Amino acid sequence: MSGRPNTSSPEAPHGFRRGLVLYPRTFSRGVMACVAMVVVALFGASAASAYWPASGTGSTTAAVATLAPPTNVAVPATSNSNVSVTWTASTGTPAPTGYYVTRVTGATSMLACGSSPAALITGTACTDASAPEGTHHYVVTAVHRSWTAASLASGNVTVDNINTINFIVQPGASVTAGSALQSVTVELRTAFGIKLLAPGVQVTIGIGNNPGGGTLSGTLTATTNIWGEATFTGLSVNKAGTGYTLLATSTGYAGAVSTPFNVTAAAATQLVVTGPASGTASATATIGPFTVQRQDAYGNPVTTGSITVTPASNSTGTKVFAQTTGGATVTSVTIPAGASSASFFYGDTKAGTARITLGSTLTAQPVDVTIAPAAAASLVFGPGSIAPVKNQTIVPAVTVSILDGFSNLTTSTASVALQSNCNLKGTLTQAATGGVASFATLVFNGTGSNCTIVAASTGLPPVTSNTFNYG
Repeated sequence: MSGRPNTSSPEAPHGFRRGLVLYPRTFSRGVMACVAMVVVALFGASAASAYWPASGTGSTTAAVATLAPPTNVAVPATSNSNVSVTWTASTGTPAPTGYYVTRVTGATSMLACGSSPAALITGTACTDASAPEGTHHYVVTAVHRSWTAASLASGNVTVDNINTINFIVQPGASVTAGSALQSVTVELRTAFGIKLLAPGVQVTIGIGNNPGGGTLSGTLTATTNIWGEATFTGLSVNKAGTGYTLLATSTGYAGAVSTPFNVTAAAATQLVVTGPASGTASATATIGPFTVQRQDAYGNPVTTGSITVTPASNSTGTKVFAQTTGGATVTSVTIPAGASSASFFYGDTKAGTARITLGSTLTAQPVDVTIAPAAAASLVFGPGSIAPVKNQTIVPAVTVSILDGFSNLTTSTASVALQSNCNLKGTLTQAATGGVASFATLVFNGTGSNCTIVAASTGLPPVTSNTFNYG
């Protein structure tokens, strides 16, 4: 036989040899399919994900993180109104900041355990202390910044209460942050609404709806008297918000929710400044905006009345303030009535760290701003005059600094070249380090009079040294 040689085993049948050829391909495709199924199983359930569109050509690498949902959300099959909810924490990166819990009853969902996207639970358990009678299940949502990842639903819990709690004195309609609420009183009742004379029962008060993420302070546990009543005094909430409620709970009793009330900001006590930590040297106010907000002692924004704020800086350069970027210079900024904050911009010609302070009738923390040099604008010899000795290396070394338009030393690494009208030898071109080019090998041979050195760098005007003689 002629033609292509047979390189396979002579004992192998033709069908078997073809199978060997096809086997690696089939095996490779099978492995890829299995890997894809595992990835889908591990990450495709209900985890949050991130994506973005892209156009154009090129290549890059990127790390993609996925927020995993909590797992194993569990509740008892039956319970009184104090339903215990547990779950297993999310795993992987990023880790969640916390969780909020939702009670689902039929087609109705309601935040539970006093949690919300603004008031997260950092642990892995909570008690839904106001669950009504009926059948419910729970979903726990992990939160990391703007990402959320919801768990699978728990099993059902059937809530069947025998006795209940009822508010007989409600909180006032409005209260100032940090000030005492109107005293509230609750009573115990039977499932049929009959007053229950049960002394010695401990009742706990907490925040139900928490629109401002506030904290309830005061004596949070009271004991019922002979009439089955418990009174709470000296309660306060620190964060402003509209629609707070109180939640009264006790083991074996259905929890009770108070009527809504509002918490308003207290009197302003401080100014808080936020803004950029750095900027570039400029003769106009281009760094910002800085926002100055008046707040009460609990960090609530205050909008009552107006206040004038006088910004200042400890910089030794020329510094300016304006209400708009590059705008006209101002010496004060006003926070008007009805607003909690105002903005301003800052300009400074001196590189370094400037401390901005705010003068007003309120306490204000200063803010530090790092000013970087502006773009390179000039060259300068120095320090000191050049005084060479013939045929000897010039000591100290000749240096040329690259400055911005405000005489700040830049961080330029540009090359600087020297030339002279006299007999200058040595390395005449050097790259700057931290804005300074140093020439350590310069020598003037022979004799010379009315000599100078000229320094030049691309894009900058040349500069001439002092005049000198040698020889």
